[in-house]
Amino acid sequence: MKAISKQDLILEAIIKAYLEDNLPIGSAELQTKMSIEISASTIRSYFNKLCNEGVLMQLHISGGRIPTVNALKRYWIERLKTDNAIVFGSLSNIRDALREYELYCALEFYDNEELKEVIKVQNRFLLLVFSNSEVTISYSDEAARFLNELLGFNVYDLRLIASKVGFSELCTKLEQMLVGKVLFQEGENVLYEMTREKEDRFLYDYFKNVKAILELKDGIYFEEIVPSGYMAVKQRAVVGNSSAKMFCLGRLNTDFESFFNKAKER
Repeated sequence: MKAISKQDLILEAIIKAYLEDNLPIGSAELQTKMSIEISASTIRSYFNKLCNEGVLMQLHISGGRIPTVNALKRYWIERLKTDNAIVFGSLSNIRDALREYELYCALEFYDNEELKEVIKVQNRFLLLVFSNSEVTISYSDEAARFLNELLGFNVYDLRLIASKVGFSELCTKLEQMLVGKVLFQEGENVLYEMTREKEDRFLYDYFKNVKAILELKDGIYFEEIVPSGYMAVKQRAVVGNSSAKMFCLGRLNTDFESFFNKAKER
């Protein structure tokens, strides 16, 4: 395991402090928040180095430092993992956390069916038997072998795999199974403020098309879809016993990690 340097610890500490208060922080104040003993003068030395590297910036000559946009992006890419579903305690918890952290969130619930059996029908098509439904696709030996290796996978994961290998017919059929119902939206004022701030009505209309944004690939998004200074997270979620697609959006300097932790509380 790679050893964590003092510079990395200082950078992480200042980012966490900034996410908590959204205020510049000086060396003496940061010293009190560090998990290791380190002098204020040493911290100032690292501040200068990190500023020269474009990771920190100083708004005023006599003021403290704040992380740059690029530093925050890298921090979130390293901290937030979107490969697996995030399990929430309840919709009420999500709603309370969204209000506290001023984020927008949409959830679309769907049946999390598993592939139970693959049946060959007269060398013409394959019948895919799921927990509560069935679909058919054109037969081929390759498709049969491929799908039999994926027994037990849920519809969402199957769709992702089919997309990666270019299995377009299967993708289409699975997408039809994943058409759910948007049961939850909260924090639309965040969308309004973002689009008003950027004077871009198109942005508001784009994000109001909830079905479209919930079809984005899982991951963390910056300027690809949101204005500079904002961030979006697309991920699978589980609320109670229900599976869902989740999309969250907010300012880059919002503590997304604390939001998720609070919303996960039971």
